[in-house]
Amino acid sequence: MLLQKEDSDSKIGIKSYEPGVITLNIGQFTEVVFLLNGDKKDFSGAKSFQELNFEDIKPTLVEKPEILIIGTGHNHQILPIPLTKQINDLGIAVEAMASRQACHTYQVLMYEQRVVYALIYP
Repeated sequence: MLLQKEDSDSKIGIKSYEPGVITLNIGQFTEVVFLLNGDKKDFSGAKSFQELNFEDIKPTLVEKPEILIIGTGHNHQILPIPLTKQINDLGIAVEAMASRQACHTYQVLMYEQRVVYALIYP
């Protein structure tokens, strides 16, 4: 197992995921977690992945990340094609995956110093 030292000037990072609970280095969360390139922000949009729509996401994408990762909960779910297209039309890549994988992918991309946002449903 490869161990990496955490960077002390790191911003908010994901420590672990288990169904229903996302643990960040600032505490545990049982509601949707929205991370913008190392900062946690409030998300007043859809409370479940199934209710998510473009109007919920659009205001959060003003600064145009390279990629938006959407954690769909315990199980992988497919992002509707029209929603994917609307986000892609803004010049932003979007990937939906199970939340455990979304947490891991977000951390890897942050380590690579990429501009990444993550919307993760527990």
